[in-house]
Amino acid sequence: MNSRAPLILLLFAFVVPVAAAYLVLNQGWYQGGSTNKGTLLTSLDYRSMAQPNPVERHWQLLTLVPARCDAQCEDRLTALQQIHVALGREKTRVVPVLYLQQGQSEATRLLSERGFTTAKANDQISQLLQRYPLVIVDPMGQWVMGYEPAEGRDQQIAQGKALLTDLRKMLKLSRIG
Repeated sequence: MNSRAPLILLLFAFVVPVAAAYLVLNQGWYQGGSTNKGTLLTSLDYRSMAQPNPVERHWQLLTLVPARCDAQCEDRLTALQQIHVALGREKTRVVPVLYLQQGQSEATRLLSERGFTTAKANDQISQLLQRYPLVIVDPMGQWVMGYEPAEGRDQQIAQGKALLTDLRKMLKLSRIG
């Protein structure tokens, strides 16, 4: 019996952890962690939405400017501008793009003066940007991550920090754009 003890201990030390890991993964007991703050968007790109890509081969930060830009809209535009500046040397890789609804010629001029790229939004993009007011798009035109609407200035600041964290992570891992 003594000669079997080391064999049983070795078997216990190597087989039991593998069997336990198998059970944990296959029974759904493990909840994988995610470090992203936004919502991952899948199967969305400019081609599938019948919209031309306004800035090809660059990362993009998108938002929709409504017909009347209220205080919340102004806060979002300011946050977008600050996020772009906070990127530092990486800011040349990212272009903030503001989608405008039809008939906003005065807004186009004012936003262009602030340094934003503007584009006309079709219905599908308008609906998506109302659900996710801030979206990150990769250089290939894939819509990667969306951020839920934030109410109030404090929540928008927190959302801007979360977006900046996610964007920096993506820029660090990406070799394109």
